Formats: sequence, structure tokens, C-alpha cells
Amino acid sequence: MATVSTGRHPEAEQPSSEQTRPGGAGGRPGPRSHPSPSSPTTGADAPAGTRPRPGRSLLSGLLTCLLPCLASLFVAGKSWGAGLIPWKPRQADLEVYLRAGRALLSGADPYHLPDSLPFLYPPFAAILAVPMTWLPHGLVLAGWAIGIGLSTTAILHRLGLTGWRLSLVSAATVLVVEPVNQTTAFGQLGVFLVALVLLDLVAGPRAITVPARIRRGRWLPEGVLVGLATAIKLTPGLFFVYLLAIRRFRAAAVSIATMIICCGLALLAAPRTSIDFWSRLLHGDSGLGSSIVYLINQSILGASTRILGYNTVGNAIGLALAVIAAALGVIVGVVWHRRGDEMMAVVLCGVATLLASPVSWSHHFVWVMPLGYLLAVRTGWPDWFRVLGWLFVGWVVAAPYKFLPSGDDLELKYRWWQEIFGATTPVLGLAVLVAAWLVGRRRPAAPSADSVAEVGTDR
Repeated sequence: MATVSTGRHPEAEQPSSEQTRPGGAGGRPGPRSHPSPSSPTTGADAPAGTRPRPGRSLLSGLLTCLLPCLASLFVAGKSWGAGLIPWKPRQADLEVYLRAGRALLSGADPYHLPDSLPFLYPPFAAILAVPMTWLPHGLVLAGWAIGIGLSTTAILHRLGLTGWRLSLVSAATVLVVEPVNQTTAFGQLGVFLVALVLLDLVAGPRAITVPARIRRGRWLPEGVLVGLATAIKLTPGLFFVYLLAIRRFRAAAVSIATMIICCGLALLAAPRTSIDFWSRLLHGDSGLGSSIVYLINQSILGASTRILGYNTVGNAIGLALAVIAAALGVIVGVVWHRRGDEMMAVVLCGVATLLASPVSWSHHFVWVMPLGYLLAVRTGWPDWFRVLGWLFVGWVVAAPYKFLPSGDDLELKYRWWQEIFGATTPVLGLAVLVAAWLVGRRRPAAPSADSVAEVGTDR
């Protein structure tokens, strides 16, 4: 499981006071807390004689990832009525990516695929799909599913889970948590995007011990992975604003430059496709048209158009609310960054990207995975905030609105109670952001002697 980080122990990343850790995974170090003498040290901080051997760490990491990867292969294999034997997944979105890559190779337009769902991502994403078209189809499907399992494990590892708990929780997440489960079944890329952003911006432990003489510090400059994620799908671009707001100007510049370089490469490789895509986008054409009203589009704009109609008024109000949600996400992220909880800051900003995006299908809400974990392990938060957060996470995971009739514009004929059901996800999401702003502005309680003694210990 490859991650970008500092080699610090996971518990050292749990903020317990006003101390902050500016810089991302292995980036500029901020003020560090001082663990008690009884706390064990690991990785780069450990004495030379007590550091884990790289070979043993690699074996341990592989064993930890085995169960989540098997779970991902199982979910993919059972997707949409497919059978496990023979293993032939029906990952509809991954098939669209592959068709887009083949279209580029043949000189066709990847945004006008015959007899296919539309390809909606920037041209750079289509270029990344090209190498996959050269590989055996079954290998691509298996590799994609395993990649989702690895990325899920990497996210939870960065949050602080280790060992067998990490393996079990990651596998359970793939099997049970609706956005991750459906991302695997569709062959979507949401888990990869969350992993790129989280591993880039939040410091944490390395999954595999690397000898200090080989590599210390970051593997990549902070901001590279955020820029790459934005070149693949535009919504992570909100983190450009977040980095500027918290005054990490170098990381913001790196992320923006990375996106520009990726888009420039796409322009060189496929000039006509790139120019057409960005021209349509500047004119407000997302490529979806009225399908924005589909029930599983749980963004603010989706809810607005279902209630007010797919018209000028509905679109204008939805877009205005989406801009407010994006701004609120950045503001709340800054508040929690100043509070010293970089993980929560990034997760809340990630939730805001889902609400503000014109289209956020139900399986795009992967950010509820780290949010749910933080709600489970963080202490010192008001009970009402924790309950509200769990209500949002539980609603997204259970997706009870899916019992409503949908398709063929039935969403535009909903009764009032159906409209409420269909709009509950963005309403709860906005409520969580507002509540997080209120809680984040409170001065955190001073750490107790017991909590200080726990810093650096392995659970």
C-alpha cells in the first residue's frame, strides 16, 4: 500500500490542543507534541536498533491489504448480477473510461461515444485511460478493484488504523459503506480521488518502513496529488482555494501548476478534444443536460432542479446555493485548521465539494468514510454535533431515498414529501458544515494527563 507521508505514528496525528501541523503528508513540519517517555516510538523517530525492518513491514502491509482487496474483488464480481465464477464484473463506468481511451487512440471524440454512457471528465482523464486499453481486459478489471481496496486501506491507515483492525475495517467498508461499495461495483474513481487529496494534505504514518538512508520526508511536493486529482475530475479544485485560505501558498501554487501541466499535456496529445471540452464547460455545458434531475444526483443543484424544475430559476438558485456551500466548506476548513485538526479540516472541505458539484451521484460521497471514522474516534466534541454527523453519514450509507420512483423525469413530478426525501442529503450536509463551523470556533479543551500519556501508543 503506497502512501505519501512522514513515517510518524498515527496517534501522534490526533490533535488534542491548539497545536497545529501545517504541511501535508510528510510536508513542512509544524509544532510537534512531545509524547510521554512511556510512549513507544516507531519509524523514523525510533532508535536505529528498534526500527521495523523494511522487509517485515512490507510483508505486514501486504497481509493487511489482502482482506480489503479480496472484498473489492468480491463486490466487483457480484456487480449488477454478474457471477463470481467465472469472474466477469460489469463495471459500467470503468467501461466508459476504457471506451474513451480507445476513442482517443482511434482519433474519435471521447465525448460522443456511440451506444454508451457519456464520458464527462477532462481530457487528461481519457489520456490516463489509454494505457489500460493495451492490457488484457480481465487484468484491468481486477487491477481497478484491487486499487480501490488498496486506496480504502490507505485512507483508513492515514486516519490512524493499523494492523488487523485496519484490515477488518477496510474490508467492511468496501462491503457495507454504500459510496465505497457502489464505487467498486460501478468501477468509479471516487475512492482514488479522496486518497490522493487526503494523503497529500494530511500528515500521517507510512504504510511501509523506508530506511532513512534511502528516503526521508516527502516523496512528492505538497500539492502535486491535489493537482493531479483536479486534472482528473474538477471538484477537488476547491482545495486550491483552501490551501490559499490557510496560507500554504507553495502547496497551492504546486497544485495549480500540476493541474495546468496535466491539462497542457492533454492539449498537446488531443488538441481538438481539449479545446472542445473546455469551450463547452465555459458555456455551462456539463454534458449531462436534464439528467441532473436524476434522484441519485444528491448535490445541491440536483435537489434544486428536482424541486424548482430544470429551468433558469431552478438552475440559478441551485448554482447560487452551490457557491455558498463551497465557500462555507473553505471557511469551515480554515476554522478547523486553526483549531489544529487538519484531518477534519480536509474532510469537511471534501464534503463541501460533493454538495457544490453540479453532479454528485450517491456513490460519489466517499468523503463520509473518513468523516464517520472521525466521528467514532474523536473526543471532546459536543454530543449534538456527533449525532448530527452520524445522521448525515448514516443517511448517505443507507440511502433510504432510493425507494422513490426515478428515471424518465419522474423526479419532476414528486409530491412534497418525496421532494423532501430526495433533498435530505444536501440539507444534512449543509447542516453538518454549519454545525462544524460553530463547534470549530469553540476553544478546544486542554488535554488531560491521560490523553497526553496515550500519544504515540498503538491501539
